[in-house]
Amino acid sequence: MMESESGLAHASAMRQFAHFAEVSGLDLRSLCPPDVFAHVEQANEAEWLPASAHVDVLQAAAIASGRDDLGVAFSMWCNVRGFGPISLLWDHCTTLDEATRITRRYMHLESAAMRSSTDITGHEAALRHVLMVPARFGGSQFLQATLTLQLRITRMLLGEEWTPIRLELDHPAPQSWRYHQAVFRCPIEFGSDRCALVFRKSDLHRPSQRANPNMVRYLEKQLAQADSQWPGDLMQQVRYFIATNLTERRANLPHVAGLAGLSPQSLQRRLAERGTSFAVILEQVRKHTADEYFRTARRPNLTELSHRLGYTDASAASRFLRQHMSTGARALMAQTRPRKAPDGQSANA
Repeated sequence: MMESESGLAHASAMRQFAHFAEVSGLDLRSLCPPDVFAHVEQANEAEWLPASAHVDVLQAAAIASGRDDLGVAFSMWCNVRGFGPISLLWDHCTTLDEATRITRRYMHLESAAMRSSTDITGHEAALRHVLMVPARFGGSQFLQATLTLQLRITRMLLGEEWTPIRLELDHPAPQSWRYHQAVFRCPIEFGSDRCALVFRKSDLHRPSQRANPNMVRYLEKQLAQADSQWPGDLMQQVRYFIATNLTERRANLPHVAGLAGLSPQSLQRRLAERGTSFAVILEQVRKHTADEYFRTARRPNLTELSHRLGYTDASAASRFLRQHMSTGARALMAQTRPRKAPDGQSANA
């Protein structure tokens, strides 16, 4: 598969799909090409995957198994609240419009594979889903899955009896779409120029009987905090993954490259194109970690510092300070000790 910098997706969706495949009797190892199935295995340990991974696994499995309804079936089976922080917020929203607005704002925290928009035409509204990543085998199953998930979210807010006006899909009709019809309970228009759930415009602002505005405000604050820490480009992603894996001593090139959805060679090449390298970024993150530790720790010591820097012993942390920061632990600790004022009180008090 061609590697791309099209973004990341949280591995929770892949883990849910792997479980769905298991209980459905689908052997993903035999259904997917080896390099595609590797992402299924990677999801067991990784927090993030390439955004295109779930698209490719879902489509490859559907083609090989002959399941034209696989995306719809998965989304009807899955745990709606099992996709990360955004999914915890949906059924607390006051209206469908609020739920879609917040989802659009923070969708990148879950997946960069899809973007949504709301199109208004007369008395109709359409929630349109657009694939944002390269799709090796096509993206129809993924978009059917996301639209089915959108259907379930809307029914959580407006009631299980809610039905759209129609479902529009931009691919040809499969041999059978009876299951699609049973799930959506509306006309289905294949070969459309968009993938969208079309419904009455007034439904956007219908109050939800399950609304909890206080919970929405709380969860939206959590999303905003997560968003402020989210890496926006490749170098920021590498810094983020190094920083979050230092203490587990997994901030190495192969592991970080895997989290970024790249091979070690590709990651090094792309960092070189930006005038840096993995080793340079690792050193920068460790310097920042050491500075922050000596600035905030009440009783700094080399044993704790070595743990934070991803080393197994204090001597390695000491060498890092001498070689990369031109100082030693004693000098740094002296810099952080509060100075005493003439009256014996701390000058920093």
